Amino acid sequence: MLKLIQRVPLIKKPELLDDIIKETEELIKIFVTSIKTSEKKHK
Repeated sequence: MLKLIQRVPLIKKPELLDDIIKETEELIKIFVTSIKTSEKKHK
């Protein structure tokens, strides 16, 4: 959704979303890694 907002001119300065998108992607990676670790421990 954030990338869509960035690509389609829905806001005046879409480049302002760059940091938010980067942070969101990093958080997703952290959550995925955490879930995988938790699943391994519960097997």
